[in-house]
Amino acid sequence: MNLIDFDHNFFGRKATLELLSRRVLDLKEGYRQNIAFLGGRFIGKTTILQKFIRDFDDPSVVIIYLDLENRDFGSCFIKFAKGLLYNYLKLERQTLHDDISLLMESCRGRIPQTVAAIARIQTLVQENKTSEAYQGLLSLPEILSVETGKVCVVIFDEFHHLDDYGIVEAFGELGKKIMTQKNCLYIFASSYEECAKKILAEKLSLLFGNFENTIIAPFDFTTSLGFIDHNLSGIKIGLQLKNFLADFTGGHPLYLSLISQELIYLTGVYGQQEIYAPIVSAAIENVIFNPWGAISRHFELLVSGLYQGKNSGSLVPILMSLANGKHKVQDLAQSTRLKPSSLTQKLNRLMEMDIVEKNIGYFHIKDKLLSFWIKYVFERRLKCVDVEPGKARKQFKEELSKGINDFQVVARKDLSSRMLDLIHRFDDESFLVQGRKYKLPIFTEVASSKMRMANGSCFDVIHAKGEGENWVLVLKPDPVHETDLVNFLNEYKKIEPKPQRCVLVTLSELDENAKIRALQERLWVWREAELNAFMHLYDEPYIVR
Repeated sequence: MNLIDFDHNFFGRKATLELLSRRVLDLKEGYRQNIAFLGGRFIGKTTILQKFIRDFDDPSVVIIYLDLENRDFGSCFIKFAKGLLYNYLKLERQTLHDDISLLMESCRGRIPQTVAAIARIQTLVQENKTSEAYQGLLSLPEILSVETGKVCVVIFDEFHHLDDYGIVEAFGELGKKIMTQKNCLYIFASSYEECAKKILAEKLSLLFGNFENTIIAPFDFTTSLGFIDHNLSGIKIGLQLKNFLADFTGGHPLYLSLISQELIYLTGVYGQQEIYAPIVSAAIENVIFNPWGAISRHFELLVSGLYQGKNSGSLVPILMSLANGKHKVQDLAQSTRLKPSSLTQKLNRLMEMDIVEKNIGYFHIKDKLLSFWIKYVFERRLKCVDVEPGKARKQFKEELSKGINDFQVVARKDLSSRMLDLIHRFDDESFLVQGRKYKLPIFTEVASSKMRMANGSCFDVIHAKGEGENWVLVLKPDPVHETDLVNFLNEYKKIEPKPQRCVLVTLSELDENAKIRALQERLWVWREAELNAFMHLYDEPYIVR
């Protein structure tokens, strides 16, 4: 089996890598903009950072990487000091070592002040003077920078774990150093977005404006398709099946990688040159339904962690209700039989754990595949009373096969049909999507039509009316130019009575003049990102171009 190695597995994230390189260049030119990478576990933050470190080549920049998860302070200090000395020697093209003593000896004649500082911190660690040792560790990049004239890039992966080391004012001390170390760029990463934002806003409040928050999200649909092709190089797979996998995994690179590995394995076992639906179904069954499948085991460990601590088990019924389409507090309270105050407290805990996200008054499991697994594997296993071997597996296979077929039916619908389905789901909710708040009223009359332009062209249009509401949605899947917008607006302004809201729906981009005109006319513009955010909130498949 040709497993996917690290180099082969890295895909996309070009804009993020370019951002890192640009920020280092800015630092060298005297402008510093620290960065915070936020995103779910296994979404690719560490992979991006490691790729950047491996590929970056500048003799004037020392990069120091430290993973703060699951380590005591003494181990963290040694790792940090070794990384600093090792990368300095690497830039100087000197002999490299893994042992801290050998590294210090090799550097003593070149950077004596830095080595002496490390030796002092070692003594403090041995004397259990953790707070003093911590302050010394934070001073090392500045000492090295002054001594060598090089700039430093300090990366703290899972930085929120600094709170776990028992250091008084750990973030306060860190903030002081960051403010004064003008030749050091700090890059933070965290898998707990809400927790990290709270730390940045409260414990590093003086620095909050100096951190560029960058969300590392799952791949978008186009990138997901490219990643599947990349992983399955040389093996044919139909577009509809690729679309299904991109939607099914929510674009999560880890899940796409693991399913791709299983597909590679199964095509070898069955001697297939092309992947068909039965092989996709078998691969998903192996990694998700099988208790020892890679993704299933990952989810099992996550859910097991929810049972730890007093009353923690009551978190699981909330996830099961969310996975079954209960998204509002009143619906969740009724489903779980929890009091609203208790439910809200537990929802807040699930949000802190980065499992659940809140969109105004609407709660959702962030991970689309986790939601599927809870509903179709975990909950069924938990409630099963029939121990007949193979029955649960057969039921899963039948439901998965139906899910693939249903997705293919929905994916073949045109944009107008998908938008009609979406509008019928509106239920007077408010959502925050791509930084804008949308109130989505209940519409009692929804109809599609063609709007003919003066130049003879036509646009698909949806008229939606409800109590005190009158919307017009114009649909244009391909790129929108200013002339398109002008032609539509000429006809739109003739509509009586005048609609309260006009929404431009497109799967492509608007040219700059069209963007300006849309802003001037106060049009809402729903692109692919907005549309699929709505689809996720309503538990619907993503829109496929």
